[in-house]
Amino acid sequence: MQAATVVINRRALRHNLQRLRELAPASKLVAVVKANAYGHGLLETARTLTDADAFGVARLEEALRLRAGGIAQPILLLEGFFAAEDLAVIAAQRLHTAVHSPEQLAALEQADLPEPVTVWMKLDTGMHRLGVRPEEAEAFYQRLSQCKNVRQPVNVVSHFARADEPTCGATERQLDIFTTFTEGKPGLRSIAASGGILLWPQSHYDWVRPELSCMACRRWTIAPPGKISAASR
Repeated sequence: MQAATVVINRRALRHNLQRLRELAPASKLVAVVKANAYGHGLLETARTLTDADAFGVARLEEALRLRAGGIAQPILLLEGFFAAEDLAVIAAQRLHTAVHSPEQLAALEQADLPEPVTVWMKLDTGMHRLGVRPEEAEAFYQRLSQCKNVRQPVNVVSHFARADEPTCGATERQLDIFTTFTEGKPGLRSIAASGGILLWPQSHYDWVRPELSCMACRRWTIAPPGKISAASR
């Protein structure tokens, strides 16, 4: 039996990146390449998407592979760090990190770092996977704002639960929570991943985070015609 193979069309990857940028022209574009770029190859995909403003990964090890491979753009740890000792590496490599738990916050406050790190506070607006609950968010944000190890201002990130369902009211509710919390705060904002980019232009804010739409690993029936091309077969 022959081993399964995947053929990657680099031109299609770059095409998709450009089309997504056209859909969110006022936003920075963070290409999410976690899980080995969804099986497409971490470094190969990142090197193909050189026009991305930043990259998003799930694990510190992925970020370090990108840095070792010559990727100089900002890299966001979407799930944050898992050990206090990771913070020194994050600072040295100038990575961005999500912060979503009391344990991460305490580690930041207690760390002795040579320079502050760029932080994205993860607000749970309705995904209920990771994030600070809305009723606890302001106090959490204020502690980050006063932390010497956090580069100011604090940025805020969240994630839609059902953005690819345009008639579902959950996305409007999440947007309302996110907008209410971030209004008047000076940091960057990001809530739109692939579904948000394609269906919810009011959610684009400062950074958008395309993942599967960039790789075109699934059939995007909600995408505008001609916008997204299949990048693998």
